[in-house]
Amino acid sequence: MALPKVVVPEFDLEIPGIEEKVTFRPFLVKEHKILTLALESRDIAEQVSSIKQVIKNCCNGKLKVEELALYQLQWIFLKLKCKSVGDTQAFVLSCGGCQNKINYDMNLNDFKIFGNVEESSKKIELNEDSGIVFKYPSATVQANSGNIEDEEVVYGCIDYIYDSEEVTRPEDIPKQELIDWLDELPMNITEKIGSFFENIPALGHKVEYTCNECNTNNVVGINGYEHFFV
Repeated sequence: MALPKVVVPEFDLEIPGIEEKVTFRPFLVKEHKILTLALESRDIAEQVSSIKQVIKNCCNGKLKVEELALYQLQWIFLKLKCKSVGDTQAFVLSCGGCQNKINYDMNLNDFKIFGNVEESSKKIELNEDSGIVFKYPSATVQANSGNIEDEEVVYGCIDYIYDSEEVTRPEDIPKQELIDWLDELPMNITEKIGSFFENIPALGHKVEYTCNECNTNNVVGINGYEHFFV
């Protein structure tokens, strides 16, 4: 006889930062295997790649996953996990005073996006009629940022440069010419660019508790793939 077809419910997500509504399905056993293998490797780049593959599978390729910022990728993944295996994750918290460990059940819906996701935060004015509009680095770039020169990251995050007459995109001019142009910017502009990168939105949650062994007040930041991967 033919094997029964299992109907998987679909759901819509409106993705922060781009306000795009996309239809997803929960991840299945095959996606869970991808995530498990990636977690065992302890390699951040591989984990990012695996999450991108799972998201592609679950939206049937209807989303440009390669262009997603890290916070967007993590946000989508957490929503997928809530729909697929439940919205509670077990954690073990370690006291900063006595190292006493306690069990903690985290509601994944309590994770929040910290930082400004408004389009205005990506615009840096050079003068009254010219400026640079940035885009957030992709999740892949952020995962590998320790191996990428700063100027390469800045170059890769320029959406376009404008003045009163035209708009110039990075692909419109030689790469080295643009990098040399960035080196000629005044220091106050480079400080604004640095502030943009320092305030890239991030997904996280803070847990505040008092240790029942030594009464130390603890504030624990929960983020990253190692905390809520599978």
